[in-house]
Amino acid sequence: MKLLIGENIKRIRRERNLTQEEVAAHLGISFQSISKWERGDGYPDITMLPVLSNYFGTSVDDLLGVSEIEKNDMYNKINIDWSNNNKNGLHSENVTLMKQALKTFPNDALLLVQLSTSLEKLDGTEEEKTKYLRESIAAQEQILQYGEDSEVRGATLYNICFAYWKIGECEKALETAKKLPNLYKARENALVCFLEGEEKNKVAKEALVTLSWVIAHHLSALCETEDSPEYLRKATQILDILFEGEAEDDLIKAIRQRLQ
Repeated sequence: MKLLIGENIKRIRRERNLTQEEVAAHLGISFQSISKWERGDGYPDITMLPVLSNYFGTSVDDLLGVSEIEKNDMYNKINIDWSNNNKNGLHSENVTLMKQALKTFPNDALLLVQLSTSLEKLDGTEEEKTKYLRESIAAQEQILQYGEDSEVRGATLYNICFAYWKIGECEKALETAKKLPNLYKARENALVCFLEGEEKNKVAKEALVTLSWVIAHHLSALCETEDSPEYLRKATQILDILFEGEAEDDLIKAIRQRLQ
């Protein structure tokens, strides 16, 4: 179990506009000791905990981060339960689980993603499915409003386009899609310029798998709009060239099935 005392000393000290020197003077120790605790390189002696809690005006439990540890354990259990339910197709149970969890962890991006995913997997009448989609959209809009992780926001922006499209809000889907970055300004395109050796090799190979999906996706679109199966043959040839003699992952196998 990870103790959060160093992080809490630093947070509370700053909230009270205290320097490390001032805290150290009160305890009769060097400020280097305070710095060490805050970096997580050590813990205060147990006899100092009551003195520290009195000085900061907080409880020893709060200083140790016991409540935070309990919340972290709860959060981890929620996500494990969601994963298990998802594997077993218990999507309705997951909707209930996520809605309850969000009362404790409001606006949490991961929980909102899992709520959205579970809602879109629910079965029912067309009217019910539209209702679930609208609920999913509301959860995704919440991510876009409060989420800070750029990757999660990007994925949400992509997914919400299709949700808008499915409920007939085509203009909104197109408007949102146009906000997405183009293929040139992707993470992998930048990383291969800066990385070296094995890391560069790994990123490049992973990017080729993704790019294969993109190529197949667009060639399939051309096949549809021009009524020309030749595009599908070209896509298959590209896969053969890129992955000849290599073990193919599930995505490449799925692409091949789609092109048949």
